[in-house]
Formats: sequence, C-alpha cells, structure tokens
Amino acid sequence: MAPAPITEDYYMVLGVEHTATPELVTQSYRQLALKLHPDRNTKHDATEAFQLLLNAYETLKDEGKRRKYDFIYPTIIRCSPSHISTQPSAFTEAAQIATLGRSQRKRIIRWSKEKNVFDSSIFELHKDVRRLEQEIKDLDSIVAAAVAVEAHKNSWGAWLLSLIYKKVEDTEEEQERKHRERQERKIEKDFKERRLGLKNADLKKEENLLRNEQEKVDAANLVDAEKMQALQNIIRTREQRKRQEMERIERERKAWIWKQQQQRRGRERAERPSLESISARLHKEQDERMRAKRERDLRIQKQAQE
Repeated sequence: MAPAPITEDYYMVLGVEHTATPELVTQSYRQLALKLHPDRNTKHDATEAFQLLLNAYETLKDEGKRRKYDFIYPTIIRCSPSHISTQPSAFTEAAQIATLGRSQRKRIIRWSKEKNVFDSSIFELHKDVRRLEQEIKDLDSIVAAAVAVEAHKNSWGAWLLSLIYKKVEDTEEEQERKHRERQERKIEKDFKERRLGLKNADLKKEENLLRNEQEKVDAANLVDAEKMQALQNIIRTREQRKRQEMERIERERKAWIWKQQQQRRGRERAERPSLESISARLHKEQDERMRAKRERDLRIQKQAQE
C-alpha cells in the first residue's frame, strides 16, 4: 500500500527556515517537544500534534528524506492556506502566526546583515571604478598634452620660427625616452582598462546577486504574509461564527423567557375567574353564617323573655 501523500509544511511545524541546518532543526524540535509532549499537553489531540512534530523532525533531519520532501515542497507551499486550517488545534492559528512572525523577523535581521555586506562590497567596487576611470582620464590627458606638443613642433609657426632661431632637435636618447614613456603609458592604460572592465563585471555581478537575494527575501516575506493573512481570516471567521452562535443562544434564551412569561400570564388569566367564584362563594357562606347566627340569637332572646 502506497504511503499517504505529505501535505504538511514541516518547516512551519518546526518553526525553522527552508535553509535551516540539521543542528537548528534538532534544536527547534527539542524545544517544541517539551511543550507538545502528551504528558504535558492536556489537549484532546495532543498525541496527534506530537506525532506531526515527530514526523516533521524525522523527515528534515535525514538528508535523503529531506531531499525528497524539498522536491515536493513547492506544491505544499502553494496549497498552504488549505492545509493550515486542517492541522491539529495544538498548533493553533495564533501559534502559527507567532512562528511565522519569528521566522520573518529572523529573515529580515539576517538579510539586513547580508545586505550590509553587499552594500559595502558594491560601494568599494564603485570607488575602484571611479578611481580607475580617473586614472585612465589622467593618462589620456598626458597623451593629449604630448600629442599637442608634437603637433606644435610640426606646425607652420614652429617652422617659421626655426628660420629665425635654430631649432633644437631632440637627442636620440631623449627620443628613446619619450618613446619608452609613450609605450609605458599605453601599457598602463591597457592594464587599467582591463582592470576597469573586470571591476565593472564584478560590480554588475554583485548588483545582480543583491537584486536576486532581495527578490528571494521579498518572495519569502510575501509567502509568510499570505500565510498569516490566511490564518487571521480563519481566526476572524471562527470568532464571527462564535459571536453569531452566542447571539443565537441569547435570542433563544430571550424567546424562551418571553414564552414562559406569556404562558404564566395565560395561566393567571385562566385562573382569575375561578378565584372570583371562590371569593363569591366564601362571601355567600359568610353571609349565611351571619344570618344563621342572628336567627339563633333572636331565638335565644325570645326564649329568655318567655
């Protein structure tokens, strides 16, 4: 018989990141096991909750099982809003929200540190690029100045002056030195341009890495936000149903009280005529007794007179 497909987010059950190390997985399991063990957890589904925690731990601590689980993990993430509500109540929505919040805060703190490293590296690369560009610009200025001097020497003005003043020709050694300096500047410029190209490539690579990592963090935060929103919707729906149930019970209680009052009033109205008849009979009996007493008193009085 094939095993049942896994639908639980084991990373969320253990409250760890997808990139958590085996040591962190074990640490988180031990902390949760102390809280959720059936000997300490008095909820009716404590055994089921602890079994879920144990399944998550046994899967993520084993490299082979974790690799297989990670292969299907994206489908579990996409189905997360539906399976969140079916997890045991020991992992209450509030606890899951707290776990997601902690995970998000840890991710933000870690990313802040990593981003600082990226920003520092990019800043240094920008500084190197600006320095190399300035050095290449300086070399170009030197070359331009040398070219201007040579152009001036070969200009018509210089030629006319040479007719008046004797033109000073550069010695062979001076020409060789200038040639060597030109070659050295060319080599230096080529070297700096290659370095500039490498620095620009490194800068682009770092900026792409920064952008990609930022997108990953944003995507993970978005997933957590959607999960927390789904959990909050579940809480609001349950609270609304609870409130509606309480209102229904209160309405039924008031209706029952009103019905009892109406029944009592009906009985009182039904009993009122009989009470009046009893009262009339008592009055009649009392009148008869008084009349009989008067008659008796009259007879006694007549007998006394005789």
